[in-house]
Amino acid sequence: MQYDKNRFKIWALPHPILLHWVLNPGVMVGELIFGVRAAKVTLIDKKSDKPLLERSYIPCPHCETLNDARLWAKGRAFGNWFGFVCPSCHEIIPCLWNIFSLGILAITFPLWYFPARFFRRRWLENEKKRLASVLKHPLIQAGDINWLLRGTFFFGGFMWGIMGVIPQVWEVLNGGEWDWIMMFIALPIWLVTGFMWGLFMRFFMNRKGEKTDKHESE
Repeated sequence: MQYDKNRFKIWALPHPILLHWVLNPGVMVGELIFGVRAAKVTLIDKKSDKPLLERSYIPCPHCETLNDARLWAKGRAFGNWFGFVCPSCHEIIPCLWNIFSLGILAITFPLWYFPARFFRRRWLENEKKRLASVLKHPLIQAGDINWLLRGTFFFGGFMWGIMGVIPQVWEVLNGGEWDWIMMFIALPIWLVTGFMWGLFMRFFMNRKGEKTDKHESE
């Protein structure tokens, strides 16, 4: 599939953001448990002065439709274990895999292969219904997402659970004792980390393009 490089920035490997997705072990949890995925190719409209979230498109390699990336934003970001379903042709749009996710999938292959084959068809039908419901309403705007709240309590709280609480539970299960001091010291650290992540995402996703006369004349 060919893309208009005069109109779009093309995000595909080895773009730094996508490399981070592939190499960051923390992404594994979102992919395998929550079904949060990233498309292999995202197009950013260079001729639009809208925020980044509102000028991002995910192309379908099957029917060549340019799908608004907001179709898979907010609550729709979850549950995409098999990839993104194109609302036009209902084929699966290829997504990236984190290398740590692939490692876990390879090790646990006998456990998930047959259930996944059974579940995939039902999942696809459910995705068609979810997309039909999303398309009945206006898509979200960049300002509709409270990144600071998401970062502080969802990202920060989630990472505290993974890095602070679960290790303590594991220690107790193996005959050790709760280290309450370390666990609660970790809480504000992760909340601040989450706040900083949310601050970055607020700036990044609300960053506007530069619509110039030069672009208009191309």
